[in-house]
Amino acid sequence: MSKGFTLVEVLVAMAIFLIAVILIFSIYLTSQKFYRTTEIKAEILQNARVILERMTRELRQTQDIVTVLPQAPDNPDSPPMSEIEFQDGHSPDYYYIRYYVSTTTGEIIREYKVYCLDVCEACSTYFKWDAPQVYGCSLENRVVGEFAQEMKFWGAGIINVSLKLQKINEEIDFQTNVFSRNF
Repeated sequence: MSKGFTLVEVLVAMAIFLIAVILIFSIYLTSQKFYRTTEIKAEILQNARVILERMTRELRQTQDIVTVLPQAPDNPDSPPMSEIEFQDGHSPDYYYIRYYVSTTTGEIIREYKVYCLDVCEACSTYFKWDAPQVYGCSLENRVVGEFAQEMKFWGAGIINVSLKLQKINEEIDFQTNVFSRNF
């Protein structure tokens, strides 16, 4: 009697081994895909948290909102605004902050600005935003977040902020309400 495996036994063993390898590899690929998706969502959530935290903190301190906001988000005659400008609550009366989405990069930009009667380079005296014949002069532009698809503002007294962020195929919508302490 000879010792060894028959051809059928070898083929069955190889088939079982191949099924086990394919199963383990597919579990590995699925876990990697899940990890990447979770990592992307975490990055989007972190961006949204930073953007909304900074913006809402500054909106709470403002004394004057320059942007005229519509009352409701769904009025076709008066759609929500895609940017907001308001007085800086931590600086003298003539400094303003504007948040907007860069259409080219998808970044949320925080613009720090003043209003002058002269061209920006010669500007030394600042005025309120609603003074006659003033020009907005940007002092600083800073990126506060990325992956932005759109940003919307509406409401009076309570300011509603809607933010849509997207990275690769993951998209998340955020919405918050801000009650200004000075209104």
